[in-house]
Amino acid sequence: MNCISFSDQGLFKVALNTLSLDSTPDYTVDESTLTIWAWDIHPIVDVLLSNGIFSFDRSWNEEDYREDNFRSDAEADGDALKSAGWGTDEDYGYYGGNDE
Repeated sequence: MNCISFSDQGLFKVALNTLSLDSTPDYTVDESTLTIWAWDIHPIVDVLLSNGIFSFDRSWNEEDYREDNFRSDAEADGDALKSAGWGTDEDYGYYGGNDE
């Protein structure tokens, strides 16, 4: 599991209020250590940064983290093909249906 930790209790409370107003993945809070725990901290970090909250430390499992934010090479290849116009129908949101 990955975590975001704060050294200032006031900023920690502001971060919790910010996260409660935004749609983020599930997370747990340890108020005694001023820590937010989540399997995927990247969306949570994005919310905090976009709201001007910068003073925190991040810790993640190295196996779960990739510098390019992709989960696999296949996902990166699919994204590149999609952006070049060579993606599959599913990449463009079409999953079948009435084609009459």
